[in-house]
Amino acid sequence: MSTEEDVNLERFGYEQKLDRSVTPFASFCVGFALISATTAVYAGFGFGIDKAGPAFVWTLPVVVLVFAIWAMIAADLAVKLPLAGYAYQWTSRLVHPSLGWFTGYVALIGFISGFTGVAYTFSTYFAGLVGWDASVPELIGVTAAVLLVCVLINVYGIRLATAINNIGVMLEIFLTVGVTAFILIFVVLVKNAGQPLSYLASHGDAVSSTYVFAWMVSSLGVMFGLLGVEAPADIAEETKSARKVIPRTMFLALGTAATIEFFMYITFLLATGDAGATAGSSAPILEIVSSQVSPYFANFVVAIALTNILVCVLANMLVATRLLYAMSRDNMVPFSRVLDTVSPNHRIPTAAVWGSAAVSAFFLVTALFSETAFSYILGMATIGYVGVYILTTAGMMWADRRGTFPPSEPGFFDLGRFRRPVHVIGLVCFSIVMAALVTLPDFRPNVVPLAILLLLGFLWWMLVLRRRISSGTAGPGVGQADRGRGRQVEPMS
Repeated sequence: MSTEEDVNLERFGYEQKLDRSVTPFASFCVGFALISATTAVYAGFGFGIDKAGPAFVWTLPVVVLVFAIWAMIAADLAVKLPLAGYAYQWTSRLVHPSLGWFTGYVALIGFISGFTGVAYTFSTYFAGLVGWDASVPELIGVTAAVLLVCVLINVYGIRLATAINNIGVMLEIFLTVGVTAFILIFVVLVKNAGQPLSYLASHGDAVSSTYVFAWMVSSLGVMFGLLGVEAPADIAEETKSARKVIPRTMFLALGTAATIEFFMYITFLLATGDAGATAGSSAPILEIVSSQVSPYFANFVVAIALTNILVCVLANMLVATRLLYAMSRDNMVPFSRVLDTVSPNHRIPTAAVWGSAAVSAFFLVTALFSETAFSYILGMATIGYVGVYILTTAGMMWADRRGTFPPSEPGFFDLGRFRRPVHVIGLVCFSIVMAALVTLPDFRPNVVPLAILLLLGFLWWMLVLRRRISSGTAGPGVGQADRGRGRQVEPMS
């Protein structure tokens, strides 16, 4: 029996082929897992300390405001176009499929390099936990095994993937918060072996005359921890009551993750013993826990972190495969007719799952020849995400100006008269972040592999895709061309 959501999907030119079984709770968990508070803190703590000292923590409220702006933009669109492949669909339908291609392509680069990098992070922490002095090829082997496990889970079905993800998120929320609270109480209150509150405002080794700049740079590490807040929008075709659920779960995931991250940052800063040893460590949080509590407890903390990182890989892969499927369904990518297939039994875009894994495997292989090149590829994840934010926001400003933005509807989230100022503020913020990511010495090398991939994407568009688009054989809704559906967006009711 067709539901109202199925009918709404058909208005956009698609049949309901995916399994619409994602509950509001599961939608929240996907968003929270992709952000992954634990992964964020482990990745951003050392960078923040190095660039601006303990006071880097106060960049988090600023970063949260930036992501709240993006969440509002994404929620406003997810309500009106609740489709898999979100940013690709939004820019394709409201501006032009060519912009949709570049937006989706940049997103794929960010998503796939992102879950590859998180899986590699898992392998390095796993090796440290078991005391294994693993070589790069061995770490790549562990990473490949982690990716294969996540592929098999995703191939089996969205219900299994979200069930595992839900469990992982609950473990992260309760165990991570519980362990962090224990460290705060034991080290700071019981042992009185931590740092005073004034430590949170200290600059570390940063030069005072350039501190404001250093402080702003340190926010990029914190920013990495909140990327992906829009993830629930990418599984809109599998979410029950998607138009009402997705805005709520995006804001809830952002608020919850930001609160936990802030608590963890504050705790580990106050629990720091030897500030010099912590700043000089490649794993500062483990240094803090090991020296201030015990090495055995540090291993326990790492074991918890591994489960958090694993569900982060799973959620990232889930989002990436839906985007690849959505673009393949519209004949926008090479091998589209293979990658757009959906398993009739599991109702999963199986080929897209394996396809994204194949690209990830290519990234892994580069590490066998150049570990430096591999680290650059992993660094593209942040640039990819921010690139999507810029292209989407700029596209929506153009759509709003020429009157193609879908109308608001009572009872659903809508920016209304605040849309234009929010778009302007968002575009300025995202552009500043992108400028930092491509010009600062710490991030500049990432531009080289990204430029190569963008050139490949441009050549595909120039030589093949634009012909498909102009002939009407590629773009939103072409898979249902025999039903006479065009690319225009119809108001939903």
